[in-house]
Amino acid sequence: MFPQKERTPEELNALIRALAWNDAFGCYSKAGFKKLIWPEIAEDARWIIYFDVNGVHEINELNNGYEAFDAMMRDVLSILRLTDYVAGQLNSGDEFLICLIEKKAQQPGELRQAIDPQAMMQRLIDELKKQGLTATFAIVPVVSMDLDINLKPAISEVFLAKKARGKGRRH
Repeated sequence: MFPQKERTPEELNALIRALAWNDAFGCYSKAGFKKLIWPEIAEDARWIIYFDVNGVHEINELNNGYEAFDAMMRDVLSILRLTDYVAGQLNSGDEFLICLIEKKAQQPGELRQAIDPQAMMQRLIDELKKQGLTATFAIVPVVSMDLDINLKPAISEVFLAKKARGKGRRH
């Protein structure tokens, strides 16, 4: 057996965060987001934008791998790191959530910053378009401290929209 190095709580926390990060997309994995980020932001989260990128399998086949799509999504998601929004990768790798955080007033008398999920969705659509990509979107309000309860209607809405267009997953 290899001896275990004693880690400080700070080192352990940094290691956990590093393991929860998905370098391919430049965002947290689903498990990382759910376990590490969501508990920290749930109270201030107001909207979730859930989206499923269209045509990923064709992109991967055309380019003989995932690297091209990964690079495209890193570029798309980079617009989010410039703001106070958090991104998380979900399920099959082509599904993402953006959690819009309410920015609280910093000083007495200052108003909180309004959140516009439609404007953020349009920014994402524009960034996806620059990469030659499209996606199916759903916007839902945060109604629970349980992430899965918030995601369920968004996932269902996206699935039904894709199925109606004949693009749902075949089981």
